[in-house]
Formats: sequence, structure tokens, C-alpha cells
Amino acid sequence: MPSSSCIKANLPNVFRHSRYSNIRGILDCTEIYIERPRNLQLQAATWSDYKKHNTFKVLVVITPRGRIGFLSSAWGGKASDVYITGNSGFLDLVEEYDSYMADRGFPIAADLLERKAELLIPPGARGSEQMTAQQVEKTHKIANLRIHVERAIRRLKLYKIFTGILPITLLPLIDDMLTCCAGLCNLQNPLVK
Repeated sequence: MPSSSCIKANLPNVFRHSRYSNIRGILDCTEIYIERPRNLQLQAATWSDYKKHNTFKVLVVITPRGRIGFLSSAWGGKASDVYITGNSGFLDLVEEYDSYMADRGFPIAADLLERKAELLIPPGARGSEQMTAQQVEKTHKIANLRIHVERAIRRLKLYKIFTGILPITLLPLIDDMLTCCAGLCNLQNPLVK
């Protein structure tokens, strides 16, 4: 993960001229389909209720320019986004006064606060109350900036090896394959200029 000073020196205008000028990264998790293991314990560990398939899950943190700055090891699809974030080593890289964007599925604000950092997530509608105009505007702004992590993940998953169901025989190599493909993604033009 590049340092805060390096990211600020290369901050795209869309971030520089906004309330989000302290942004260091945008987080999201993605899942990769795998063949169903024969081992029942491995089946249970890799089953994703969200995808209704056996998967491996990985945390991706991109820089404001859209480069992949952090990629966790692959975890079984059963692992939650919060669990992966807390156990991947990502939190050890957080510096004081950093800001990170994520969707509502990342309740890690307390973990970041311990490190004097900030989590920016879209405000949620409380109960059946209608969102205020300020909440709608904040949600729109964060969503427009957070979409870049989805674009970076799409780049990563466009490599043919990840487009189908990954054979069980390749599972020992998944972390290396993800790292190589992420490096190739970072050699492409930046997503955000």
C-alpha cells in the first residue's frame, strides 16, 4: 500500500477538490468461483451463502487512482468481509488521519478509529424514514467515487483464469495467481485521471 504522502501527491482532481482529499483507499471484497471440494469441511469453509456456490474471497483495496494497493490472501467464501479485513494485515497499514471508503457491509469504523483514521460509508436509511437531502447527496458522492473499486475488481477478474470456475488443482496457487494478475492490472492505464 503506498504511503499517505505518495497518494496525496498523486491524488486525482475528483478527490483533490472535494471533502475526500484525505482518502487513501477504497475497500471491497470479491469472490472467485471454485469447484466443489470433495472434503466436507472444505466444502463448508468455501460455501458462500451470497453466491450460492463454493468460492474464495479476497479483500481488495485500491488507491484513489484505481491501482490495487492491497490484496489479501484468499479466504474461504464463508468468511465475512469484516473478518477478512481484520485478519488480512490491512489494518496494520493504516496511518493516522487516513480516510477509507467502503460500502455499508464494512462496519470497521471502530477499528479505523483506534488508528485515528476514518471510514466513509454511505449513510443508511434508518428504519422506514426517508433520507434527508444531505444524506442523499453524501450517498451519491461516495457512490460515484466508490465505483472505482468495482471497476478495478472487474479488471482483475477479466483474466481468463478467473472467468470460469477455478479447478481444485489450482487452489494452492490462488494467492500467487491473484498477485500476478493484480500486478498486470497495475501496469494498465490508471482508472481515475
